[in-house]
Amino acid sequence: KSPILSVTLGLLALASHFSDTMVATRNSRRGRSGAAGAAVLAGAVGLAARSTISFTAPSAARASLDAGASALAQSQLLESTMPPPAPAAASFGAAVAASGMALAAVAAAGLGAKRAAGARERRCSRTVCAARGGDAKGALVVIAGPPAAGKGTQCEKIKEKYGYVHISTGDILRENVKNGTELGLKAKGFMDSGALVPSELIVDLVKDRLTKDDVKEQGCLLDGFPRAPDQAQAMVDAGLKVQKFLVIKVPDDTLVERGCGRRLDPETGDIYHLKFKPPPAEIVDRLVHRSDDQEDKIRERLNNYHSQIDGITPFFSEVLYEIDGTGKPDDVFDLVTKGLDTL
Repeated sequence: KSPILSVTLGLLALASHFSDTMVATRNSRRGRSGAAGAAVLAGAVGLAARSTISFTAPSAARASLDAGASALAQSQLLESTMPPPAPAAASFGAAVAASGMALAAVAAAGLGAKRAAGARERRCSRTVCAARGGDAKGALVVIAGPPAAGKGTQCEKIKEKYGYVHISTGDILRENVKNGTELGLKAKGFMDSGALVPSELIVDLVKDRLTKDDVKEQGCLLDGFPRAPDQAQAMVDAGLKVQKFLVIKVPDDTLVERGCGRRLDPETGDIYHLKFKPPPAEIVDRLVHRSDDQEDKIRERLNNYHSQIDGITPFFSEVLYEIDGTGKPDDVFDLVTKGLDTL
């Protein structure tokens, strides 16, 4: 299965054949010396391969490796029973032997590098597993969508059906700052100075939250992060493995209609919509049309969203699940469940 293993075994087979041919011409000093060198080639490659792939080589490969080692022993016996070779023949044998040792070193180095890479991958997997709770129950789901796409409604439905812990980076920041944690104090320094909290620090906060018992048992619905490509890169670098990345998609014109029709009741905090959720007639006069629900503001936010999400999704292409958000909330949730039920 490994290209390096195939090359190693191929070299071994070639060297063994060369050895057999040379032994057949052992009456020739050049042939005798070549047989010794070829046996060294077979034995060196065989021993190097056997030492690096002893746990993965199939039985046929083991037989070939043992044959190489046997060829080396036969050549040594042959040399001890015949007169010394001429200098030219000895040089020929030495050259073949040196080639064998070089090829064996290359094979051993390549296989050793592969095993080291495998060990690094296993360590990374253990880190990721620990960060998201250690088992399948600690699934990490991310949900994203443009303003007015209905993401908040879907988060509530997801929590109710799947029991995921709903986590937003804003909540995490406020909680850590309030509790005076080490990470919270670091974040507070940036917030007090009016600077953006670095993506690496946000990731550290998220990782810390994912170690809590409720996330380990119930899984996590991460809302509002990553917001930018550099935050997505920071998540990947930190080993945070996302099991499903949900993206709600709605045409911009539909989102503008949804946003422009919203009205706020300043007395109760309730949100109404002139078309989709009409307010009672007796409170219409006191409703407020917020400045960020004006068309120009909505389109500006949509442009910002598209410029960021297009750079985020490539990091999660293998787990990306796009949802048509133009339907009624229950219909959209049916699509959401089709994506989450596969976890």
